[in-house]
Amino acid sequence: MTPEQPRPSLSPPVIAGRPVTTLPAEPSRRLVAALAGRRGSRENILVDVVMRGPVSPHTLAILCGIEDAAWRLGVDLVLSAAGGRPGNGWPDRVDGHDTAGVLLVRAAPTAAEWAWLTDRGIPAVLVDPRRKPPPGAPVVASANRAGARAAVAHLIGLGHERIAVITGRPGVPCGADRLAGYRDAMAAAGLPADPAWQACGYFQTGLARQAALDLLNRLPAPPTAVFACSDTMAIGVYEALAERGLSVPGDVSVVGFDDAAEAG
Repeated sequence: MTPEQPRPSLSPPVIAGRPVTTLPAEPSRRLVAALAGRRGSRENILVDVVMRGPVSPHTLAILCGIEDAAWRLGVDLVLSAAGGRPGNGWPDRVDGHDTAGVLLVRAAPTAAEWAWLTDRGIPAVLVDPRRKPPPGAPVVASANRAGARAAVAHLIGLGHERIAVITGRPGVPCGADRLAGYRDAMAAAGLPADPAWQACGYFQTGLARQAALDLLNRLPAPPTAVFACSDTMAIGVYEALAERGLSVPGDVSVVGFDDAAEAG
């Protein structure tokens, strides 16, 4: 979200260590095709989609890509929520039918769940997991660290040195990687990544607005740019700057991450 310049080109995501084109739609289509191909020309092919909430625009885009691929391939989808009641988790629901494979969207299986899939020979792919996946699990995810590094380097290229960052929820891998990318870019330019310029927005617009206001209130001089670790939080930064009478990009430049529709 940088009005004065095009969004920087971000590094592509990877699947099993190999680059893919875009996230989420195209990899979602490929994954459904790959899982469906396990059953060849057999009729009534089912692919399970296990999703962890809350639903966000990013998650909806992933699901749209999956649904589009399923429709094109004539594949039926079964949607489950990660977790569930004791004795009624998603493995129990998957076990109730003959599945071609499982797509885990924003969900990482436990060691026991991954062993359950492996023991039954059920292929599974993790899409943007919110925690560290099991060793060896195939993953499709945004290149969070490289993308954040490119976004902050874009701001540095515009001449900014005092660049604040609004981080995501602690403990979420994508948030940690994006913060690391911010620090990488600052270090590469010989600029300090001052902890005083960092605040947590928990991937929510309202909390990011408050985090940005807190930053502006405590810093002796406002940052000239802000990197928000999601577009949802970048909207909150815009709101905070507007409340303080600061314009974008006249007073402060803002870059987000995720390419959400709201940032278009």
